[in-house]
Amino acid sequence: MAFSLTYFVGISCFGLMSIALCMATIQSVKTKFKEGKKLSTSHTTLQRISKIQCVERCSKGKQTGACTLAGYNKATKTCYLSVDDAQDVLDTTDETFGVFFYEPDLTGRLQIKNASKKTYK
Repeated sequence: MAFSLTYFVGISCFGLMSIALCMATIQSVKTKFKEGKKLSTSHTTLQRISKIQCVERCSKGKQTGACTLAGYNKATKTCYLSVDDAQDVLDTTDETFGVFFYEPDLTGRLQIKNASKKTYK
């Protein structure tokens, strides 16, 4: 998969009651958020950010090899960036923790899926 040296990140968000529907154009990235998972190690902790911001930060780091997985705590809105592999992810009974797993997506949309299989675009 080839990436250009420059890319445009366009974000448009629309509020619908308490649900925000956001679309971010970033590199061709698709993530799945799996609850009950934790990173074994992280090199960066970002507090008070959204799931989308967490994935965007990891996606930027992915281009330079600085991030391969993003962990997230829904209760504290804390993002953890890591260079771990998927097999390094730990199981936890705390459902507030989860990990974003990256998959190729040729649509060019950043998609975040949670455990209930809803897709936020």
